[in-house]
Amino acid sequence: MSYKRDDVLDDEEAKRIITELYEKGHGMAAYAIGQVLGNQLSGDEREDLIQEGFLRMVIHVESLRDKTLGQRLSYMYSAMRSVAIDEGRRRTKNKILHSIDSDDYTELPSDELTPEERFMRAAQIEEDRRRLHAVLAKLEARDLSLLIEKYKNGLSDKEIGLKLGIKTGNVRVYMARARRKAAQYYEEVLDEERSGRAGRKTDSKKRPEGLSGISDPGSPV
Repeated sequence: MSYKRDDVLDDEEAKRIITELYEKGHGMAAYAIGQVLGNQLSGDEREDLIQEGFLRMVIHVESLRDKTLGQRLSYMYSAMRSVAIDEGRRRTKNKILHSIDSDDYTELPSDELTPEERFMRAAQIEEDRRRLHAVLAKLEARDLSLLIEKYKNGLSDKEIGLKLGIKTGNVRVYMARARRKAAQYYEEVLDEERSGRAGRKTDSKKRPEGLSGISDPGSPV
């Protein structure tokens, strides 16, 4: 059974469950979100995500009735991580769309970062650039042109329509489709990366042919 927010407000037991979780699990909720998003969030943004997580739990509060407090807190922790992961994906997709101009990657903070942090930041930027290029390579010419004119050149819908020969009223529709495709292709790029890592891990476990009679270094036999 799924609940709506108003149902919980009318159900004293459901309201008690959510209230208790909020009072006793708020710190854990903040920790769960921080584990996923680190220092990307301001205090207000983190609190907004916590609220969103609890609103999601309201819908599924019926499944928490027969659980212990510990089990409810565990469920809440998972729910908060899910909210944070969704937010991380949303931010990454937005970054992909707003970073079509590769010049956005040239400036790195240096004075406030350690050498290790600068290296990690540079590696992340290079990885983002590679993913961006992979996404752009998958887009059809019109979709690519729409995104470039919008996010790189900053043109209005009317200006884009005139430049690309599209009715102004259709620009927003086509732009929404282009963004959805870019987001879809971004997920495909991530899936390809995960599949590649899984394949490399599997290959690393295979022994070279012809060496079956030779013990591994350090093996007792």
